[in-house]
Amino acid sequence: MRILSITAQKPHSTGSGTYLTELVNAWDRSGHDQAVVYGIYQDDCVSFPDAVKTYPVYYSNGQNAGDISFPIVGMSDVMPYESTRYIDMTDSMIKEFESAFIKQIETAIDALNPDVIVCHHLFLLTALVRKHFPDRKIIGICHGTCLRQTINCEHLRTIVQPYIRKLNHIFALHSEQVENIHEIDNISADMISIIGSGYNDSLFNRDGRIPYQPGKPVRICYAGKMSKAKGIPELLAALMRLDKDPTAHSFQATLVGGCTDSEVQALLDTLPANISWLGQIPQNELADVYRTNDIFVLPSYFEGLNLATIEAMASGLVPVCTDLPGMQDWINENVANSNVRYISMPDMVTIDTPSDAGKARYEHELEGVLRQVIAEVVNGRGFNQPDTSSISWDSVAARLIKAF
Repeated sequence: MRILSITAQKPHSTGSGTYLTELVNAWDRSGHDQAVVYGIYQDDCVSFPDAVKTYPVYYSNGQNAGDISFPIVGMSDVMPYESTRYIDMTDSMIKEFESAFIKQIETAIDALNPDVIVCHHLFLLTALVRKHFPDRKIIGICHGTCLRQTINCEHLRTIVQPYIRKLNHIFALHSEQVENIHEIDNISADMISIIGSGYNDSLFNRDGRIPYQPGKPVRICYAGKMSKAKGIPELLAALMRLDKDPTAHSFQATLVGGCTDSEVQALLDTLPANISWLGQIPQNELADVYRTNDIFVLPSYFEGLNLATIEAMASGLVPVCTDLPGMQDWINENVANSNVRYISMPDMVTIDTPSDAGKARYEHELEGVLRQVIAEVVNGRGFNQPDTSSISWDSVAARLIKAF
């Protein structure tokens, strides 16, 4: 099969970028002909299999000018790199974005003549692809953040929604997301299928794992954007209280991810000695972090279906995460012997912002769950060994091919 994958963002950064990259890698292993159109900066490095043709669209940043005169538009308002918010896009910016991407997509289509075009995110670029190529088979993959942008960006809805409704098919990550797509974009549920997510089982596994050493500090890690929507302030507050509690066992925490949020950066600048921030690191280094930790924590208030939780679980950690809509059901359906510990969703004032009372309650519950899991690690409790074999990227990619 000939497959053209498209994203407006960097292909190797954030969860949706990893999703695209891993699907491309899996389809390459299966012998499919492929091309990828993506947004990037001139000084970024991109790595795809040699057989995959790439068609970058260059944005401009502080170092280099590109095809588009502004920074990358991010599906989250806070990205781990320099970015533009969709809500701030003017008519002239939209036209410039459309012109640059459609030019590269036309080139890719002429060269590959794809059987199917796979667009990541049900938002602006996917709508423009449908608009310009009405006779092509185009499917969209929803990563959740696109629905948030549809809600927030009223000036883009008239461009986005009519064309999203004309896609040949849509894939959602879980059942809750199917309902959200139906309600927000007014799309019939029979046009949407659940595909879920996957992980790189050759990279994220228990091989070479270093288990907890009795008498040593328990090892906790986080991976993701360093932002308020990811619950970083509440995580740091919970860890600080545990650190000051003489009845709690000692721990060390490792935070992984880029930060462009000045308020969160201020917190990161004052971390105690037992909490370290590594910034954004390659996937192979992240796999090493997982193998040398005991607990993974994801205190996020909004996700599609977080890849890091799956990767950490496959690497032998005990995940502690928010009970995000649809996530627990999907994990229970696809992972036998799941060992995830969930924290209740707080009361929310926006799609990714809790109320003050909600933050306080969430922080208290997060501290309690971490305290309990730390104690279980110290006491040598035998945790479940989840079976993640059905959610490898090869499995997800194969299911998509059958659905195309």
